[in-house]
Amino acid sequence: MISSIKARSALRATRQELTSAFASARDAALQKGRIATLSLTTSTASVTVVSSTTGNTVTLLGPLDFTQMHSTVLTALSSAPTTVSFDGRGLISPATSAIYKYRIAVSSWADTVCVNGAGIVLIRGCAL
Repeated sequence: MISSIKARSALRATRQELTSAFASARDAALQKGRIATLSLTTSTASVTVVSSTTGNTVTLLGPLDFTQMHSTVLTALSSAPTTVSFDGRGLISPATSAIYKYRIAVSSWADTVCVNGAGIVLIRGCAL
């Protein structure tokens, strides 16, 4: 029972951190009016933004190491990209109507995070 509680807690924490990473990338793009990118691997997430017209990038967040912090693994499902760029309007670029799905897993437990083309994490209606 304790391992079940720990696993659910790890999923919840990773889900919140991944949601925050998507929001940070989107917010950075809106605030700076420049491209911001969220880069994901099976264990990490980081956010960078283009800081000048020369194309230099600055890391704003991360890398967050989900595996080290929570023992969770992140998997991009279907055609979900591992690099998500947001334009200066805060929309995923290139524009898409697809819903990106990411699976978070620990032990035998799993959860899904879904993001629409506007870069907003969907609270409801996200299914594997």
